[in-house]
Amino acid sequence: MKLQLTELIKPAVALAQAYSLRRHELVTSEKSAGQFASEADEAIEVSIRAAIVERFGNVNIIGEEQGGSLSADASGWAIDPIDGTTNFLRGLPMWGISVGLLENGVSVAGVLALPEFNLVIIAEQNAPLYVNGLPFVRPANLIGGRVIALGENDFESGERTDERASKLRAQGYTVVRYRSAVFSLASAALGRLDGYVEHGCMVWDIAAASAICRHAGLKTNALPLSDGRFSIEAIASN
Repeated sequence: MKLQLTELIKPAVALAQAYSLRRHELVTSEKSAGQFASEADEAIEVSIRAAIVERFGNVNIIGEEQGGSLSADASGWAIDPIDGTTNFLRGLPMWGISVGLLENGVSVAGVLALPEFNLVIIAEQNAPLYVNGLPFVRPANLIGGRVIALGENDFESGERTDERASKLRAQGYTVVRYRSAVFSLASAALGRLDGYVEHGCMVWDIAAASAICRHAGLKTNALPLSDGRFSIEAIASN
């Protein structure tokens, strides 16, 4: 599956990089307060859906922009064409693409791409983690103190996430917020962060990252909440 996921994500990455060069020209819409989509999000999801069908046939697919149906214990693919659209539109590099495979509601394989950094991370069952096609082992004994990222969304109030940030600081963490679960979880898997926590994200935010973070050796829990939302905690033990 590694080769299939590599080939699947290549056109999406190229498309995202091309759109990023003309981000100021893109047609955008505000889906809800503070939540934006652009023509780039739509085009990238179309590209990924076509690639999945070409390689895996008529399977269940859910995506952030074009919808679909995938219950909490179902099997299928979940797509986030650009996680961190506001960052993308502002020219900040903290955004990513996620394509994850779930079996009976459990993330078993997936690919995360960080196009601004030319990074592609792949996890599949019974195989090592791959970064840009090469086996990858998350480094231990990281320098620079402990850094953890938090997610924010319209499911959990800012006051609650502020409370969590205060508790984490008391445990010796520096707390950052990058406004992209995909970027943050990928960074945790790569050893650039010590973890990520968000309550209330969507399945397409974590479908690939859950498998990738587990493969990286992070203690990873992804649990369904209400209204199709999920809780994700991926934290290094060191």
